[in-house]
Amino acid sequence: MDLVDTDSDRVFLGAGCQESQVLRLRATAEPRVDLLCLAAATDADVDAIAGRVAAHPLGRLVSEPATCDDAGGGYRFRFLDCEGRTVEVSSRVAVRAFRSVEPGEGRPTGISHVVLNTSDLPTALAFYQSIFDFRVSDWVEDIMVFLRSGTAHHMLAFTRAPHASLNHIAFELRGIDEFMRATGAMVRKGYSPLWGPGRHGVGANTFTYFQEPVSRFVAEYTTGMLRIDPDHEWTPRVYPGNAQTSDTWGVASPRDDAVSASLLGCPDMGLWQPPPV
Repeated sequence: MDLVDTDSDRVFLGAGCQESQVLRLRATAEPRVDLLCLAAATDADVDAIAGRVAAHPLGRLVSEPATCDDAGGGYRFRFLDCEGRTVEVSSRVAVRAFRSVEPGEGRPTGISHVVLNTSDLPTALAFYQSIFDFRVSDWVEDIMVFLRSGTAHHMLAFTRAPHASLNHIAFELRGIDEFMRATGAMVRKGYSPLWGPGRHGVGANTFTYFQEPVSRFVAEYTTGMLRIDPDHEWTPRVYPGNAQTSDTWGVASPRDDAVSASLLGCPDMGLWQPPPV
Protein backbone atom coordinates (compact mmCIF):
# COMPACT_ATOMS: atom_id res chain seq x y z
CA MET A 1 0.00 0.00 0.00
CA ASP A 2 1.03 3.64 -0.44
CA LEU A 3 2.29 5.72 2.46
CA VAL A 4 0.16 8.85 2.12
CA ASP A 5 0.91 10.79 5.30
CA THR A 6 2.16 10.49 8.88
CA ASP A 7 1.99 12.50 12.06
CA SER A 8 3.23 11.93 15.61
CA ASP A 9 1.34 8.69 16.18
CA ARG A 10 -0.61 7.93 13.00
CA VAL A 11 0.13 6.45 9.58
CA PHE A 12 -2.23 6.96 6.62
CA LEU A 13 -2.16 4.38 3.82
CA GLY A 14 -3.64 4.53 0.34
CA ALA A 15 -4.29 1.96 -2.36
CA GLY A 16 -4.72 1.91 -6.13
CA CYS A 17 -7.62 4.37 -6.02
CA GLN A 18 -8.22 8.11 -5.69
CA GLU A 19 -9.37 7.97 -2.05
CA SER A 20 -7.09 10.08 0.10
CA GLN A 21 -6.62 7.11 2.45
CA VAL A 22 -8.15 3.68 2.93
CA LEU A 23 -6.50 2.71 6.20
CA ARG A 24 -5.38 4.64 9.27
CA LEU A 25 -3.06 3.07 11.83
CA ARG A 26 -2.55 4.74 15.21
CA ALA A 27 -0.08 3.84 17.96
CA THR A 28 -1.97 2.68 21.06
CA ALA A 29 -1.15 0.79 24.24
CA GLU A 30 -3.60 -1.97 23.33
CA PRO A 31 -5.27 -3.11 20.08
CA ARG A 32 -8.52 -1.29 19.35
CA VAL A 33 -10.63 -0.22 16.39
CA ASP A 34 -10.60 3.58 16.23
CA LEU A 35 -13.07 4.26 13.45
CA LEU A 36 -15.38 2.73 10.90
CA CYS A 37 -15.45 5.38 8.13
CA LEU A 38 -18.30 5.58 5.62
CA ALA A 39 -18.64 7.98 2.69
CA ALA A 40 -21.74 10.00 1.88
CA ALA A 41 -22.45 11.56 -1.51
CA THR A 42 -23.14 15.12 -0.36
CA ASP A 43 -23.00 17.41 2.66
CA ALA A 44 -26.79 17.23 2.80
CA ASP A 45 -26.56 13.46 3.12
CA VAL A 46 -24.10 13.84 5.99
CA ASP A 47 -26.52 16.21 7.74
CA ALA A 48 -29.46 13.84 7.16
CA ILE A 49 -27.57 10.86 8.59
CA ALA A 50 -26.49 12.91 11.60
CA GLY A 51 -30.13 13.85 12.16
CA ARG A 52 -31.17 10.19 12.14
CA VAL A 53 -28.43 9.34 14.65
CA ALA A 54 -29.47 12.18 16.95
CA ALA A 55 -33.09 11.00 16.85
CA HIS A 56 -32.29 7.32 17.42
CA PRO A 57 -32.55 6.10 21.01
CA LEU A 58 -29.40 3.98 20.62
CA GLY A 59 -27.28 6.53 18.75
CA ARG A 60 -24.99 9.11 20.34
CA LEU A 61 -23.31 11.96 18.50
CA VAL A 62 -19.61 12.41 19.26
CA SER A 63 -19.23 15.46 17.01
CA GLU A 64 -21.58 17.57 14.92
CA PRO A 65 -21.17 17.77 11.12
CA ALA A 66 -18.44 20.27 10.30
CA THR A 67 -15.59 20.95 7.91
CA CYS A 68 -12.51 19.02 9.02
CA ASP A 69 -8.84 19.99 8.63
CA ASP A 70 -7.47 16.51 9.44
CA ALA A 71 -5.96 14.29 6.75
CA GLY A 72 -8.22 14.31 3.69
CA GLY A 73 -10.36 17.16 5.01
CA GLY A 74 -14.01 17.08 4.00
CA TYR A 75 -17.28 17.51 5.85
CA ARG A 76 -17.84 14.93 8.54
CA PHE A 77 -19.18 13.89 11.91
CA ARG A 78 -18.73 10.99 14.33
CA PHE A 79 -21.13 8.98 16.43
CA LEU A 80 -21.28 5.92 18.66
CA ASP A 81 -23.39 3.07 17.33
CA CYS A 82 -25.62 0.73 19.34
CA GLU A 83 -22.61 -1.26 20.62
CA GLY A 84 -20.23 1.64 21.20
CA ARG A 85 -18.23 1.61 17.95
CA THR A 86 -17.10 5.01 16.72
CA VAL A 87 -18.41 5.61 13.19
CA GLU A 88 -17.39 8.52 10.96
CA VAL A 89 -19.49 9.73 8.02
CA SER A 90 -17.94 12.15 5.54
CA SER A 91 -18.36 13.89 2.20
CA ARG A 92 -16.04 16.00 0.05
CA VAL A 93 -12.94 14.17 1.28
CA ALA A 94 -9.97 15.16 -0.88
CA VAL A 95 -8.86 12.86 -3.69
CA ARG A 96 -5.21 12.22 -4.44
CA ALA A 97 -3.04 11.47 -7.41
CA PHE A 98 -2.46 7.72 -7.52
CA ARG A 99 -0.96 4.98 -9.63
CA SER A 100 -3.47 2.49 -11.03
CA VAL A 101 -2.93 -1.18 -10.32
CA GLU A 102 -1.26 -2.84 -13.30
CA PRO A 103 -2.27 -6.25 -14.68
CA GLY A 104 -0.58 -8.94 -12.60
CA GLU A 105 0.20 -6.55 -9.74
CA GLY A 106 -0.80 -7.80 -6.29
CA ARG A 107 -1.60 -4.38 -4.84
CA PRO A 108 -5.09 -3.61 -3.47
CA THR A 109 -7.41 -1.30 -5.37
CA GLY A 110 -9.16 -0.36 -2.13
CA ILE A 111 -11.32 -1.79 0.62
CA SER A 112 -13.99 -4.27 -0.42
CA HIS A 113 -15.90 -4.76 2.82
CA VAL A 114 -15.77 -4.97 6.60
CA VAL A 115 -17.26 -7.70 8.79
CA LEU A 116 -18.11 -6.94 12.43
CA ASN A 117 -18.82 -9.32 15.30
CA THR A 118 -21.88 -8.42 17.34
CA SER A 119 -23.40 -9.70 20.56
CA ASP A 120 -26.87 -8.54 19.43
CA LEU A 121 -27.38 -9.19 15.72
CA PRO A 122 -31.05 -8.10 15.47
CA THR A 123 -30.32 -4.78 17.20
CA ALA A 124 -27.19 -4.09 15.12
CA LEU A 125 -29.04 -4.87 11.88
CA ALA A 126 -32.02 -2.69 12.78
CA PHE A 127 -29.76 0.17 13.86
CA TYR A 128 -27.66 0.26 10.68
CA GLN A 129 -30.69 -0.12 8.45
CA SER A 130 -32.45 2.77 10.16
CA ILE A 131 -29.40 5.06 10.04
CA PHE A 132 -28.02 4.18 6.58
CA ASP A 133 -30.90 2.43 4.79
CA PHE A 134 -28.65 -0.54 4.01
CA ARG A 135 -30.32 -3.42 2.19
CA VAL A 136 -30.01 -7.07 3.19
CA SER A 137 -28.41 -9.18 0.44
CA ASP A 138 -28.28 -12.62 2.07
CA TRP A 139 -28.00 -14.52 5.34
CA VAL A 140 -26.03 -17.50 6.63
CA GLU A 141 -28.71 -19.18 8.74
CA ASP A 142 -29.52 -16.64 11.47
CA ILE A 143 -25.90 -16.03 12.40
CA MET A 144 -24.60 -13.69 9.68
CA VAL A 145 -26.20 -10.96 7.58
CA PHE A 146 -24.71 -9.25 4.51
CA LEU A 147 -25.57 -5.59 3.78
CA ARG A 148 -25.18 -3.44 0.68
CA SER A 149 -25.65 0.20 -0.34
CA GLY A 150 -24.63 -0.08 -4.00
CA THR A 151 -24.19 -2.89 -6.51
CA ALA A 152 -21.63 -4.91 -4.53
CA HIS A 153 -23.23 -7.85 -2.74
CA HIS A 154 -21.96 -6.54 0.59
CA MET A 155 -19.92 -3.69 1.95
CA LEU A 156 -20.71 -4.49 5.58
CA ALA A 157 -21.68 -7.69 7.37
CA PHE A 158 -22.50 -8.64 10.94
CA THR A 159 -22.00 -12.03 12.53
CA ARG A 160 -23.14 -13.33 15.91
CA ALA A 161 -20.48 -13.48 18.63
CA PRO A 162 -20.18 -13.27 22.41
CA HIS A 163 -18.77 -9.75 22.12
CA ALA A 164 -18.41 -6.83 19.71
CA SER A 165 -15.15 -6.81 17.77
CA LEU A 166 -13.66 -6.63 14.30
CA ASN A 167 -14.08 -9.91 12.42
CA HIS A 168 -12.00 -8.85 9.43
CA ILE A 169 -11.35 -6.14 6.88
CA ALA A 170 -11.16 -7.14 3.19
CA PHE A 171 -8.93 -5.57 0.55
CA GLU A 172 -10.00 -5.71 -3.10
CA LEU A 173 -7.61 -7.02 -5.77
CA ARG A 174 -7.84 -6.25 -9.49
CA GLY A 175 -8.77 -9.80 -10.51
CA ILE A 176 -8.17 -13.50 -9.89
CA ASP A 177 -4.58 -13.44 -11.13
CA GLU A 178 -3.74 -10.43 -8.97
CA PHE A 179 -5.52 -12.05 -6.01
CA MET A 180 -3.41 -15.19 -6.30
CA ARG A 181 -0.20 -13.22 -6.86
CA ALA A 182 -0.92 -11.14 -3.75
CA THR A 183 -1.55 -14.31 -1.75
CA GLY A 184 1.69 -15.80 -3.04
CA ALA A 185 3.64 -12.65 -2.20
CA MET A 186 2.46 -12.84 1.42
CA VAL A 187 3.47 -16.50 1.63
CA ARG A 188 6.94 -15.71 0.25
CA LYS A 189 7.31 -13.03 2.93
CA GLY A 190 6.68 -15.64 5.60
CA TYR A 191 2.99 -15.00 6.34
CA SER A 192 1.09 -18.27 6.03
CA PRO A 193 -2.63 -17.92 5.28
CA LEU A 194 -4.95 -18.23 8.23
CA TRP A 195 -7.53 -19.61 5.78
CA GLY A 196 -7.68 -19.89 1.99
CA PRO A 197 -7.39 -19.35 -0.85
CA GLY A 198 -10.97 -20.24 -1.68
CA ARG A 199 -14.27 -18.80 -2.89
CA HIS A 200 -17.22 -18.01 -0.63
CA GLY A 201 -20.67 -19.26 -1.51
CA VAL A 202 -22.34 -16.09 -0.25
CA GLY A 203 -21.32 -13.14 -2.43
CA ALA A 204 -19.13 -15.40 -4.63
CA ASN A 205 -15.97 -13.49 -3.72
CA THR A 206 -12.61 -15.19 -3.36
CA PHE A 207 -10.78 -15.15 -0.04
CA THR A 208 -7.42 -15.56 1.58
CA TYR A 209 -7.21 -14.50 5.22
CA PHE A 210 -4.05 -13.44 7.03
CA GLN A 211 -3.60 -12.54 10.70
CA GLU A 212 -1.45 -9.59 11.63
CA PRO A 213 1.13 -10.84 14.15
CA VAL A 214 1.02 -7.96 16.67
CA SER A 215 -2.57 -6.74 16.98
CA ARG A 216 -3.95 -10.12 15.81
CA PHE A 217 -6.48 -8.38 13.55
CA VAL A 218 -7.46 -10.36 10.45
CA ALA A 219 -7.22 -9.03 6.89
CA GLU A 220 -8.62 -10.67 3.77
CA TYR A 221 -7.59 -10.49 0.12
CA THR A 222 -10.62 -10.78 -2.14
CA THR A 223 -11.95 -10.21 -5.65
CA GLY A 224 -14.85 -11.16 -7.91
CA MET A 225 -17.73 -10.27 -5.60
CA LEU A 226 -21.25 -10.71 -6.95
CA ARG A 227 -22.88 -7.53 -8.27
CA ILE A 228 -26.59 -6.90 -7.78
CA ASP A 229 -28.45 -4.94 -10.46
CA PRO A 230 -30.42 -2.23 -8.62
CA ASP A 231 -33.04 -2.19 -11.38
CA HIS A 232 -34.05 -5.81 -10.78
CA GLU A 233 -35.71 -7.37 -7.78
CA TRP A 234 -33.39 -9.20 -5.37
CA THR A 235 -34.72 -11.63 -2.79
CA PRO A 236 -32.33 -12.36 0.10
CA ARG A 237 -31.50 -16.02 0.48
CA VAL A 238 -30.69 -18.00 3.62
CA TYR A 239 -27.60 -20.17 3.18
CA PRO A 240 -26.72 -23.14 5.38
CA GLY A 241 -23.71 -22.78 7.62
CA ASN A 242 -21.67 -25.55 6.02
CA ALA A 243 -18.39 -26.12 4.23
CA GLN A 244 -19.94 -25.55 0.77
CA THR A 245 -21.19 -22.12 1.84
CA SER A 246 -17.78 -21.25 3.27
CA ASP A 247 -15.79 -22.40 0.23
CA THR A 248 -17.51 -23.46 -2.99
CA TRP A 249 -14.19 -24.46 -4.54
CA GLY A 250 -13.41 -26.85 -1.70
CA VAL A 251 -9.73 -25.96 -1.97
CA ALA A 252 -9.18 -24.22 1.36
CA SER A 253 -8.76 -26.20 4.54
CA PRO A 254 -12.00 -26.45 6.53
CA ARG A 255 -12.79 -23.50 8.75
CA ASP A 256 -11.68 -24.99 12.06
CA ASP A 257 -11.83 -23.73 15.64
CA ALA A 258 -8.52 -21.87 15.28
CA VAL A 259 -9.80 -19.88 12.29
CA SER A 260 -13.07 -19.12 14.05
CA ALA A 261 -11.23 -17.97 17.19
CA SER A 262 -9.01 -15.65 15.15
CA LEU A 263 -12.02 -14.11 13.39
CA LEU A 264 -13.80 -13.73 16.73
CA GLY A 265 -10.89 -11.79 18.18
CA CYS A 266 -10.97 -10.16 21.60
CA PRO A 267 -13.57 -7.68 22.86
CA ASP A 268 -12.89 -4.34 21.18
CA MET A 269 -11.08 -2.06 23.63
CA GLY A 270 -12.26 0.96 21.67
CA LEU A 271 -15.96 0.57 22.46
CA TRP A 272 -17.58 3.66 24.04
CA GLN A 273 -14.18 5.41 23.86
CA PRO A 274 -13.90 7.64 20.77
CA PRO A 275 -10.32 8.08 19.58
CA PRO A 276 -8.58 11.31 20.60
CA VAL A 277 -7.89 12.23 16.98
